[in-house]
Amino acid sequence: MPLRFIFSFGLRFINTNFVYKKLHELVFINFPMRMYRYSAIIPVMVMFLTQSFSQHANQGDKHNGAAPSLAAGDNNVYLAYAAGDTILFCSSNNKGKSFSAPMQAGILPQLSTGGGRGPQIAVVKDYLVIAAADKTGNIYSFIKNKNEEQWRKGRRINDISNVAKEAFVSLASNDNGEVYAVWLDLRDNNKNKIAGAKSFDGGKTWSKNKIIYASPDGSVCECCKPSVEMKDKMVVIMFRNWLNGNRDLFITTSIDGGLTFDKAKQVGEGNWKLNACPMDGGGLVIKNVNTISTVWRREGDIYTCEAGKKEKKIVTGKQVTIAGNNNNDFICFVNNGKVYCIKPGGSIVELGPGSYPRLVMVNEETAVCAWQQDKQISYATVNR
Repeated sequence: MPLRFIFSFGLRFINTNFVYKKLHELVFINFPMRMYRYSAIIPVMVMFLTQSFSQHANQGDKHNGAAPSLAAGDNNVYLAYAAGDTILFCSSNNKGKSFSAPMQAGILPQLSTGGGRGPQIAVVKDYLVIAAADKTGNIYSFIKNKNEEQWRKGRRINDISNVAKEAFVSLASNDNGEVYAVWLDLRDNNKNKIAGAKSFDGGKTWSKNKIIYASPDGSVCECCKPSVEMKDKMVVIMFRNWLNGNRDLFITTSIDGGLTFDKAKQVGEGNWKLNACPMDGGGLVIKNVNTISTVWRREGDIYTCEAGKKEKKIVTGKQVTIAGNNNNDFICFVNNGKVYCIKPGGSIVELGPGSYPRLVMVNEETAVCAWQQDKQISYATVNR
């Protein structure tokens, strides 16, 4: 092939129309007649096309810190993360394209941040609430009125001290101003159980704690973060169990605001026999009373299903999370040290190097993902 053609093409590959025209010409017109001349350039052209149509994630500036958490409400996106024992907070009013300068939400001595731990944020009507656990086994809330600058410390969430030593906590809220917290709890027998508490006042005070599930084999998976979602009076919790040596995901549902929960049921059909903890809790989305979408990891693969239905393997990876609504789901995961997002429709976009992504839907078309890498927080918007 003439060198001047390669040089000319190299200068013009960013012109998408040119690439399509040339690809069409090569594949459908000239290729059958000139296979020996053009076969070498087609992989290069396909690579350029793939690159030009995979950049649908707009990355913002990095923040120094670890363990991000995201929430969205009133067309704003809220980010909480940790820097040592300091809990930091910032917000975005442009759908996650950029965030405000961080402000201090609180200081929690011995704040726990590794393996998916860290401050968890939720939006509750006029309030923002953060829950964070320390290494002594206690979980505290921090509250801010949306119209005020100052954060203040709320009550301790666990009503027996030092029982949340794994420091895994998740938060969810509904449109009624209620918040539900879920964590791993050691009370009574020093075995990890799924415990929960509810706040009716935006995180200022918390109900008497409730043991939601205790494994008949002694303990649930000790190092996997449970997930919780709320919709009206519906509270759904997903956690990794430990039964018969298997580390499988289970789900339990309440339809009375968390007063009672049904019998926990396994998600998916397969089993993962493992004498270790995968540090991987999965995620869920409540579509409606009859539809709950779940994602989780088994061995080296990621699966999805509607609760109670057949599972589907979707990709190789780990540390998966999901955000969605009745029409769309965005799924983020990690593979070989890089964060990816599966968009509605199934296309995948690479976001960047990192681990433990967190994901939130801003509207029908856009999601925001935040993750950590080398003591920094990265974030990106992903459009449908």
